[in-house]
Amino acid sequence: MLKKSIILFENNGYDLSGIKENINLQCRGIRKDWDGYHQQIHDNNFDLNEENNYRYYPNRNIHKIVISSKINNSFRATEVLIHELCHAVQDELHGYDCRPHGKEFKAIAFSVGLDVNYGRYTPALPALEAQIENWNREAGTYPHPVSMPKKMKILEAIGSFVLDLAFILYLIFMVGSVLIIINNVYEYFLG
Repeated sequence: MLKKSIILFENNGYDLSGIKENINLQCRGIRKDWDGYHQQIHDNNFDLNEENNYRYYPNRNIHKIVISSKINNSFRATEVLIHELCHAVQDELHGYDCRPHGKEFKAIAFSVGLDVNYGRYTPALPALEAQIENWNREAGTYPHPVSMPKKMKILEAIGSFVLDLAFILYLIFMVGSVLIIINNVYEYFLG
């Protein structure tokens, strides 16, 4: 849905190249009365580039978008995703000098197909509603499975193996220590 939402913005005249390269999308529990939020984080970090080599990215702005895990249908999750992407676009275009749901946000949200007449709640207008329904039919059951790149799957398996090996070595060390203590106590009292 993120890829389709980015195309929606680009088709409506918004350049999301800076946002889509530095986006962190999560689905997790958040405040009861929130469906999602956007946060721009300043990051000086190393990350994998397209060739899967680590590269230093100085002063990178990460757009963190969180969608509440309490949302149980893909239509509403997509509406929230588009709403939060509007905040990301607003930050890129206007910085922090405007209100979160002010006129700048409303102009962006309306142009991509959200109804801005309900305050912070921005449901999809009929044209966007039909488009989201089509996307949902293509994507299948919600929550949608997250595809992990093959290299990341290998790294995850190696990490799991290393953790298992460390735990086994820890157990061997603990059992060996206990046996040494038992042997010393045995020799001291009976030796």
